[in-house]
Amino acid sequence: MKSALKWDVFVSSQIPAVTGDLPPGVTEMKWSPISATLISGERDAVLVDTFITLEQNRALAEWVVASGKNLTTIYATHGHGDHFFGVNTIRQSFPNARFVATREAISVMQRQLSPPLLDGFWRARFPGQIDTTLAIAEELDGEIIDLEGEEMVSIPTGHTDTHCTTCLHVPSIGLVTAGDVVYNDVHIHLSESNTDSRKQWIAALDMIEGLKPSAVVAGHKRPGRADSPATIEETRQYIRDFDRIAVSNRTVAEIYSEMLALYPERVNPRVLWDSAKGAMADRETWIRYRAYELYLGRGQEQGFDLDDWLQAENEIGAVAAERI
Repeated sequence: MKSALKWDVFVSSQIPAVTGDLPPGVTEMKWSPISATLISGERDAVLVDTFITLEQNRALAEWVVASGKNLTTIYATHGHGDHFFGVNTIRQSFPNARFVATREAISVMQRQLSPPLLDGFWRARFPGQIDTTLAIAEELDGEIIDLEGEEMVSIPTGHTDTHCTTCLHVPSIGLVTAGDVVYNDVHIHLSESNTDSRKQWIAALDMIEGLKPSAVVAGHKRPGRADSPATIEETRQYIRDFDRIAVSNRTVAEIYSEMLALYPERVNPRVLWDSAKGAMADRETWIRYRAYELYLGRGQEQGFDLDDWLQAENEIGAVAAERI
């Protein structure tokens, strides 16, 4: 029997964010567009993810109200604030809607609401625009969300663009709401990952591909672009390209410019700048550790700092290249 479930996607506009750290040629930071998915039956509906600011989330709430459905559940795919800060705004229209996430995603949410991140990162970038009271999800009981007798399955995807991410699979309609495991023509946030953790990310993409979905909704997407399963391979290739380029370049600017040459049209190159900075920080940590090992190995003999650094740089680059 054909499923009665339907789905639709609302994509936020890009909004300015306050920062003084901008890549060459960029004069303003804008946040990437965010996707929220409404999965609906005859009467009820489930909303997957929300947005950042009060204005964004009021527009999202109006869109859900206009669907004519009773919102029973809000599900957060992961703990980044830009995917759950809107829950209280949505609940003003749907006060009985449950807000759920996995236990592991909730732990990330709790860190996002700590003063260093909430005040030092989120409110600093969006002053006066974020709800003064922010909800924490209750733990999803098991892995199933029921919508009018149809099952939606929460699947853990490990460390992708942050810790403890998930996707939501709706087998009856061939839908995967992928959260930030998949990006759709938007530069990918890689600054919370490293070469090793990105192997988990590739494995998560392989897993989603194995579900053989007919539609994949990315957590960040270019407005109007199709929710095609092809975005799985596009995301996978971008990550592989980034790892290859990060290994072969020695500065943030080089990584940024070479990736931008490959992906000149993707939305929000400011994210790529952060990713390049993260890659260099991770690489330099390993080089520094290996150089110190070389120093100890020669009996702490002084005067070979540059030699040790260059040897360590070459060794770490060779090891990283083998892992890609």
